[in-house]
Amino acid sequence: MKIKAIIVDDESHARSFLKKLCNRYFTDKIEIVDECNSVSSALISIKKNTPDLVFLDIQMPDENGFELLSKYENIPFEIIFTTAHKEFAIEAIRKSALDYLVKPIDVQDFKTAINRLESVLEIKLNLNRYQLLAENLNQPTSAKQRIAFPTKTGFEVIHVNQIIFCKSDGSYTIIHTKESLHHTSKSFKEVCELLASEIRFLKVHRSYLINAEYVKNFKSDDYILEMTSGDEIPVSDKSFNKKELIDAITK
Repeated sequence: MKIKAIIVDDESHARSFLKKLCNRYFTDKIEIVDECNSVSSALISIKKNTPDLVFLDIQMPDENGFELLSKYENIPFEIIFTTAHKEFAIEAIRKSALDYLVKPIDVQDFKTAINRLESVLEIKLNLNRYQLLAENLNQPTSAKQRIAFPTKTGFEVIHVNQIIFCKSDGSYTIIHTKESLHHTSKSFKEVCELLASEIRFLKVHRSYLINAEYVKNFKSDDYILEMTSGDEIPVSDKSFNKKELIDAITK
């Protein structure tokens, strides 16, 4: 999984140099998804690209790098500050920066910073997983549990009670929640097994697993369930007759 990074610097030659360093020494590990020349453009890009890392210049016209960070209650990315002014180092550290690079950037310092980043992200990933495990172990079965579903780029944590239905998509699975769609690299069979202990989930078709809490009505002529989201789910008559379906949904 590549680290998604954004470069924020008002000087084009500085952005270009950082990008060259990434492409030369970490082309298989870092993907520069955007370059920004101001705080305002960086805020838009961060929201759009959800980077793992932001290379952040401190001194820029209008707003400086620290002002960008002030926009977040919880900063959702790692930071490597880049600046020509050493006097900003202490404040940068107080802002929990991953590292601090003084321009002109030394190649060895750059490599050290990226290696540190990899360690931090690995620890954070494992910590998130362990926290999730601890939460679910300490909750009763009926509690609002969360599951980490692997994706192509990492994993997404989804509240079980937010899942409306799951649909097979080849070797992948599409999870429909109240908020959005999620594509997991787990097979449909694996997702069904994961949710098997949740009594409200029913496999009504070889390609569909539904949460009975979100069933709106049943069209018996077409053998279709309408969900509260408006989606229509086919029901296999081999899995349920009408009475069995009613019993399963209302129990």
